[in-house]
Amino acid sequence: MRHDVTIDQLEVGHPARPAAAAALSTSAAGAAAFTLFAYLTTQVCSVRAGSPWQGDPYDAVVTFTMFFVPLLGALGGARVLLCRRDRPLPRHRVEQALRAALVCTLLVAATLATDWAAVAARADHASWDGGTPWLIASLLPLTGVTAGGLLLHRRAIRRLPKPVRGAEDTGGDWLDDLAPLATLLAGPRSRTGRALAALIGRGKVLDFVRLRFTLLAAAAAVAAGLLVATGLASGEGWPGVLLFTMETAVFAGGTFAFVMTCNSVLRFAAPPPASKTRRAARIATTAGALTLPVSLALRDTAWQLLGLGDQVDSIGQWAAVTLAFALLTGALTFGVTVTATGE
Repeated sequence: MRHDVTIDQLEVGHPARPAAAAALSTSAAGAAAFTLFAYLTTQVCSVRAGSPWQGDPYDAVVTFTMFFVPLLGALGGARVLLCRRDRPLPRHRVEQALRAALVCTLLVAATLATDWAAVAARADHASWDGGTPWLIASLLPLTGVTAGGLLLHRRAIRRLPKPVRGAEDTGGDWLDDLAPLATLLAGPRSRTGRALAALIGRGKVLDFVRLRFTLLAAAAAVAAGLLVATGLASGEGWPGVLLFTMETAVFAGGTFAFVMTCNSVLRFAAPPPASKTRRAARIATTAGALTLPVSLALRDTAWQLLGLGDQVDSIGQWAAVTLAFALLTGALTFGVTVTATGE
């Protein structure tokens, strides 16, 4: 149960601190093990050959989570460096770190559930070989660590004190920790570290990021999509302009949706006040972007439902259907959101 005392920091010796440390450590270990597992089972051809989850829709899940889990884990780990055992800890920093670790664990759990589903469905059974039983067995320890991590997170969150009234709005975001983190990493005596911290601390840089977070997230997502599509092209050969564009759009859409959703949950950058219409537009854009990777994962099923055949056989038609579905989802989401908020 939560403690009745409402505080905005955890003093040394507070019972929530060891619970949070256990949850964060378990999440970090699970994320590291999962990243290694995902890389071996997707990038090493001899291992991937007998994998039950090598095809879509199963592979589409790990295609994204194998990037997002280590990325979010690294960002959260950097922030945890500011948490010192011999000093009081801001409650919002501990809570946000736990949320980030929980998102990592949930991404791993979702991927493992997908892999177990592939095993249960005996997906690509014709490709199973002598290494397949070992692959399936390797899911067991990962599943155990993930389940343990979820239980530890539940215990840690329950032990956190209630926030001071209004702390949810004034507790700060991840950007607030950039200046002290720069000083910590560079060293308190480093001129470069102090200069960087002073530049960040002036507020204009952080305010710029907060004000334009959606545009910056979109630009970063497009860059990530281009990077992934280029990597695929260099490894598998030039796929053609249309397919390259769709690969870029799909990964960019998934990345943008992930960043925006995480910002809502984890508070990377506290957004400035916005009208209901702008908030609805932001939610609709995120929903539309999310449909792009979903359409990729379920492309053959959607193709069959539309009566176009057993599997996708036209890149042009698939691109048109995918983009139309994304636009329709965004438009419907916008309408529902605006109606629900009474504007």
